[in-house]
Amino acid sequence: MHAHDDLVEIVLVRGGESRYFVGGMPYDARRGDLFIYNSRVVHDEPSGPDRPVASFSLALGGLSVPGLRENALIPDDASPVCPLTEAQTVRLERLYDVLYSELTAGNDDGAHHLLMALLTLVQQFLAAAAQDGSRGENVFAQRIKDYIDRHFAEDFSLQSMADALHVSPYYLAHVCKDVTGYSPLQYVLRRRIGEAQTLLITTELPVTRIAAQVGYDNPSHFNAQFSKAVGMSPRTFRKEYVFHK
Repeated sequence: MHAHDDLVEIVLVRGGESRYFVGGMPYDARRGDLFIYNSRVVHDEPSGPDRPVASFSLALGGLSVPGLRENALIPDDASPVCPLTEAQTVRLERLYDVLYSELTAGNDDGAHHLLMALLTLVQQFLAAAAQDGSRGENVFAQRIKDYIDRHFAEDFSLQSMADALHVSPYYLAHVCKDVTGYSPLQYVLRRRIGEAQTLLITTELPVTRIAAQVGYDNPSHFNAQFSKAVGMSPRTFRKEYVFHK
């Protein structure tokens, strides 16, 4: 983990996947993600043989953007990641490639003009994302869903989830509900029931075993939750699927 006292860093993920840490918060990183590190913001980009990541990284100083502090490209409370479309990613990749060539060739004037073009393009992409006021919340909502996908079968509460994601339970519930239409615990329930449906129709595991695998120690509670969500018991659901199949 490190920070730059007087530099802004602009990182474009070209390929691979990892989990970056910015300001103490984790963010999934994959192709097309544009990360902005304002000066003095601690960040870390883990990469290695088991988790290779390819990226372009550009650091620059002396940046002054109206309305922001020196060497800041985004507000300090804004999300540091901006997911780009494939077309946007390719446009930035080309600029990064040419800029690098001009820098290594010692063409400072050419590099300066390319840098200005790259900054203009990045600001256009950031402005487009800002028009969707929920973009930052969409990114965080994806983090919520990613967390639930990994832990839905475990015992956890709204508070434990909020602690793991380093936010308040209120903000966690607000973002999840606003973006997905479901509260975090409703999303957990849907995830558990969906996984149970898959296991019921693709395996011959006993219902009690399936209940345990999706996070229910009490089979009766699982049956009740499943019946309420699906409209029939797990055993009836399995029979119906086999009959219609």
